[in-house]
Amino acid sequence: MERPSYGYSAEDTPESQDQPVCPRHPDRVSYVRCKRCDRPACPDCQRPTAVGVLCVDCERELSRQQASTRPRNAMGAGIGKRTPYVTYTLIALCVLAYLGQMVAPHIVEQLGLFAPFRALAMPWTFFTAGFLHGGIMHLALNMYALWMVGQYLEQTLGHVRYSAVYLVSVLGGHTAVYLLADPLGQAWYTGTLGASGGVFGLFAAMFIVNRHLGGQTAQILVLIGLNLVITFTIPNISWQGHLGGLVLGAAVTAGMFALRPKATPGADRQALARRSAALHSAVVAGAVVLCVVLIVVKTLSALAL
Repeated sequence: MERPSYGYSAEDTPESQDQPVCPRHPDRVSYVRCKRCDRPACPDCQRPTAVGVLCVDCERELSRQQASTRPRNAMGAGIGKRTPYVTYTLIALCVLAYLGQMVAPHIVEQLGLFAPFRALAMPWTFFTAGFLHGGIMHLALNMYALWMVGQYLEQTLGHVRYSAVYLVSVLGGHTAVYLLADPLGQAWYTGTLGASGGVFGLFAAMFIVNRHLGGQTAQILVLIGLNLVITFTIPNISWQGHLGGLVLGAAVTAGMFALRPKATPGADRQALARRSAALHSAVVAGAVVLCVVLIVVKTLSALAL
């Protein structure tokens, strides 16, 4: 006796028809499809959006496309928040360090003051001395200059590159003090402190930035010139530290611009940003290595005396 047929053949029964499965998880059946590629997506691969559900692959591809068209700053990095958090932090650290000098001057200055004769025994002072100051006016002038220049440069260079230029300039200033100090003279035992080396480095960076971006440079040159006149005419100012910060700040910023990848129409801007970050990290690392080499050479020559 034949069984009655209800419109299905043996090979196309509902149980034998292919069911939609997630491409990433073939063992999972899913009737929800991506709005972009129309592939099934299981709950783990679904990404709800305002226009419907996307699969995880389409969401990632769209994110890459959006990142590739996102505006970039002068150095090729993504434009972050406009608030100059690094400048705020640097100012706050300098103020806190000065309060520490008022409360416990001997402890703070003994631990943070830079002096050539003990620089190798206390290498952190190449940086910490840049946060100490010799008086309230010294602090106020440096912080005012840092605020005026820093908020513009931080937006233009980005938080990380701006921090690197400032700290490398501080290092360059104290490296210059170490190099130019006479091991047989009083300068070898004289302490140096202040953020001026970093500030001079930012002055130089601002000049380089404006020159490359077509901004005003005459005012920056006047500012640098006036500060150099003050440096060489007022006693007890470390001209070596100011010049060292100025030169290294200019060199690092110029190196960043020289190695900045050029964007072309249709280029992957995320890949360019990663390349830019790698090249600029190499510039900063090269500046630090140069300072270390110069310090070693100076130390060997001092020991030979």
